[in-house]
Amino acid sequence: MGNRLAAESSPYLLQHKDNPVDWFPWGDEAFELAKKLDKPIFISIGYAACHWCHVMAHESFENPEIAQLMNKLFVNIKIDREERPDVDSIYMNAIQVVQQSGGWPLSAFCTPEGKPYFLGTYFPPTEHHGRPGFPQILVAMSRVFAEERHKVEHNVAGIMDGLHQIDQHFRRSVDQADPGLLVQGLLIKAGRALTQRSDPVHGGLGSRPKFPSSSSHDLLGRAGRLRLGKPAREAFLLQAKKMARGGIYDHLGGGFARYSVDERWLVPHFEKMLYDNGQLLGIYGDAYAMTGEEEYARVIDETITWLHGEMMHSSGGLYASQDADSEGEEGKFYVWTPMEVRDVLGAADAIFFETSYGVTDRGNFENNTTVLSRITELGSDSEEAALADMRQRMFTARKERIAPDTDTKILAAWNGLALSGLIRAWSATGNQRALDLATTVGNFLASEMLYEGGEKIWRVYKDGKTKLEGTIDDYAFCARAFLQMAEATGEEVWWQRGTTLMAAVRERFYEEQDGVGIFFMTPVDGSERLIHRPESNSDGALPSGAAIALECMLRLGHVAGDERAQSIAENYLIARGPQMGQSVFASSRLLSAVDIYLNGIQLVVSDGDGSEQLLTAARRAYAPTLVVAGRWATPSLLRDRGNAADGRALAYVCQGQTCAAPVSEPDELRALLERTPQ
Repeated sequence: MGNRLAAESSPYLLQHKDNPVDWFPWGDEAFELAKKLDKPIFISIGYAACHWCHVMAHESFENPEIAQLMNKLFVNIKIDREERPDVDSIYMNAIQVVQQSGGWPLSAFCTPEGKPYFLGTYFPPTEHHGRPGFPQILVAMSRVFAEERHKVEHNVAGIMDGLHQIDQHFRRSVDQADPGLLVQGLLIKAGRALTQRSDPVHGGLGSRPKFPSSSSHDLLGRAGRLRLGKPAREAFLLQAKKMARGGIYDHLGGGFARYSVDERWLVPHFEKMLYDNGQLLGIYGDAYAMTGEEEYARVIDETITWLHGEMMHSSGGLYASQDADSEGEEGKFYVWTPMEVRDVLGAADAIFFETSYGVTDRGNFENNTTVLSRITELGSDSEEAALADMRQRMFTARKERIAPDTDTKILAAWNGLALSGLIRAWSATGNQRALDLATTVGNFLASEMLYEGGEKIWRVYKDGKTKLEGTIDDYAFCARAFLQMAEATGEEVWWQRGTTLMAAVRERFYEEQDGVGIFFMTPVDGSERLIHRPESNSDGALPSGAAIALECMLRLGHVAGDERAQSIAENYLIARGPQMGQSVFASSRLLSAVDIYLNGIQLVVSDGDGSEQLLTAARRAYAPTLVVAGRWATPSLLRDRGNAADGRALAYVCQGQTCAAPVSEPDELRALLERTPQ
């Protein structure tokens, strides 16, 4: 008989429904019981594709003796961090307050109100390398709650104050606010800082483990088109190339893994996350726009194939993730031995394939197996066509293996990121499959996730049911994607959907306190009381919801004449100016908003002969601050934008109150859009 999680829809919670632990889902029932019994609460936070979450589950939560101890001493709550990023943010910040590195599984020992007094991540079932075993921790944390409550209260007070101080940290720079800081030099300096942190051999930021860091990767590309930007551009393209050829990319099935454990992008942590791949579609669209190299277009097409074939629900939404483990082993589904390759391809083709993808008897992973990575340079068209055929045969053979589990919940925010990535992939390459999938995902979001006249958005869709009002990420990511859909299709309904969501962000997620603008993760009128209302203020694996909201506000200001949106964005960026200069990595998406603020380009293309060719040229350009104005634009932007005397369409490129002379040739337009911002 399952525990209370058996009634939940989250695939992660359902992974624990048969644990002997008497798990509660997050909610009033657990807190009321803890208060009634005066018992501490143990909160375990993870996600379905998390390898170490599985390890701790197998070692401890499935162990009857440890489960009995947990049930006796604590009220136990299990949380899917992907469903509840607001709750996860609170406890992740709390663990950093006590000066520990965060990660999942996150383990928090709390008062009956949910306030933490001790936190950690993975605990082994027995003492290991000087680390106490989980049962020892359970007993110690129960004893201190029962016998030394003053210590518990002292720790709680310190942690809660620390949460407040984290928020204050992101507001302090307002004292040094100076509009003069928002200049091109801020972006140039940021690009230089990221370039210096980039691996000059293998690409990517830092050493090991190495993550895509898509917000910072995007900022490198933006900096690469500015004055003195060549090193940043080279760092951007090096990372794109090395990731595409490394083991972090699935060369048979498409899509990128979460990160690599080494500095070479070779051995991944094998789970695939929608939010990574959604952002990377945009990155590779930009790389293709910069270079025209077909390798990047191929990565886009293969990733679309993976999304469509393995990550799509019949409703049109995209699933959250695929697991790292299959048959209880990390990576087993993805790795190969030479004998396995030869069984699929035959001896002659196997030699070519093994040479190209680094398959050896020794291997590069556990048990002499090999993670595929492209170790040779690209060959002739005929050679690449032969390898493509071999990859397809290998993929077909791999489908006979037991595949990793898929987390089939659908998250609005992550689908919004994927929608933006698909639109950029289509605009850069012209890949119609990208636009078709974008349309499917956009229609899903509009029909299944929006409610109350489009003023609200659900966060989670699972098995035909929606739940949990969205966080700022859901609102902002989907709003941006809808605005981009309007530009891609010319359909005004998408613009209306985006502006409606942005009105909700301003009304329900944004506040000004002592003249300082603040974006919260949760709405002001949310029904749930949390121990702390978390703020959106920095990038992680996902971009900051606040930063994406600011990008949308600048779009509305530049194109639709929304002066209030423009004012909020400008004041927020000015206030955060000093902080952005000091913490480029955490502020990368804010700096991208600064790029739009300083270098925003508005394009109007008149109706007439050649209008579609002009729009195509604009989309193919690498012009990350470009906004295509449609019928929704302010009349002053559209006024007097007619055709040439011979009926040819004209393209008008404007920045602020200044417009360049209109052009009618696609090559002229692309050159105009890609010129170095002054």
